[in-house]
Amino acid sequence: MRIIDRLYQYLHFHALSAYAFERICNLSNGYLGKQYRGKGTMGSEVLHKIQACFPDLNIHWLLTGKGRMIRHALPDALELQEAGDPLQLLYQKITLLEKSLADKEELIVLLKKKRPLKRSALTI
Repeated sequence: MRIIDRLYQYLHFHALSAYAFERICNLSNGYLGKQYRGKGTMGSEVLHKIQACFPDLNIHWLLTGKGRMIRHALPDALELQEAGDPLQLLYQKITLLEKSLADKEELIVLLKKKRPLKRSALTI
């Protein structure tokens, strides 16, 4: 399954049209259709826009198909107050943050494999 196929699966999950998605992410009209027909590639800038507009979408899942489509949000302060033992809640939050960090590091590795940096980009 391609990235665009998984993106359409996400749109179906949220009952969003391609047009609405393009407008929310400030993408050009017909961008998703072009991707679906295989006439373009989805770059890192577009993925960044998608992640900014739809933070619940797991970008790792979008790229690889591994993991869950929807990211689990960290509990907010009200949930923490109602839940009970603060120390246990902090441990749970640390675990979630560590998992999120590991997912991001894995995503960076995948992106580097997909598009290695040129030697000139490495020099400052």
